[in-house]
Amino acid sequence: MDIPEGSRLDGIVAKLKRCIDGLKQSPREWYYWLVEYLGPIGFAITAWDPCVLVHESGDLFLAMYVDDITLFGATGELKEQTINVLKTEFKVNDMGELNWHLGIPITFTDNGITLSLTTFIDKILNRFSMQDCKPVSTPIDSNHQLKAINDEQ
Repeated sequence: MDIPEGSRLDGIVAKLKRCIDGLKQSPREWYYWLVEYLGPIGFAITAWDPCVLVHESGDLFLAMYVDDITLFGATGELKEQTINVLKTEFKVNDMGELNWHLGIPITFTDNGITLSLTTFIDKILNRFSMQDCKPVSTPIDSNHQLKAINDEQ
């Protein structure tokens, strides 16, 4: 990054007071800003993933991926309050109930949540021109007889 023409002085260094989008450290600075902002309202970083925050009640999880935030938890007052708090500091688009995340379709049923990797598998098969291959349960003919190699020969 260069100092604009007319502002340059020999022997003087400029200090950037805030992060500019597009710089290498922008995502890290955004992450720290978000974590610091959510801390006072009861969110803490989980031990298993620094991009997942959990509310102190244990009823609401917040997952971050690049500049996307996904809230996981029962619909209720806590979730609405969190969304409203986020809207005061950040530009927020509430996309409603989650049905697609990181290329994985998500379906909510009475029995639980279903994540499907069919789209991912189809993409891999297409990449290697194997979309017309026939599925098998074993990689070798089940009638094939294996023979031991005799070490003495």
